[in-house]
Amino acid sequence: MASEQKKLIVLISQGCHDRTQSANQSKALDWLNSKNVPHSIVDGMDPNQRERRNQLFEISGVRGNYPQFFFENKDGEMIYFDFERLEGWNETNGLSAEILAQHPELETWGKVFGNVVESFS
Repeated sequence: MASEQKKLIVLISQGCHDRTQSANQSKALDWLNSKNVPHSIVDGMDPNQRERRNQLFEISGVRGNYPQFFFENKDGEMIYFDFERLEGWNETNGLSAEILAQHPELETWGKVFGNVVESFS
């Protein structure tokens, strides 16, 4: 991932009744919070955030599936990724330095989230 600063937007739904989606939302937020990754949350159930939710659905091409994640670059470009990708980055976090040295193509938590900021200065 590029070294340019980016913001992280997490699309969730407080009213999600699907057990898997609800569990994935909780896991994702726990990982982000435990690793102090700055992020903003858009609640897909909040009527005040409906317009923003619909914009994010349009970018991802996926409606009604939570959580969804978006990197926003300074130029406004949005990059979508799903829970499975986040989970993969979380799993590479525990790999030894030796394995990571042998596989520099692996995306790690630090590589992906190291340049995430709360806001652009």
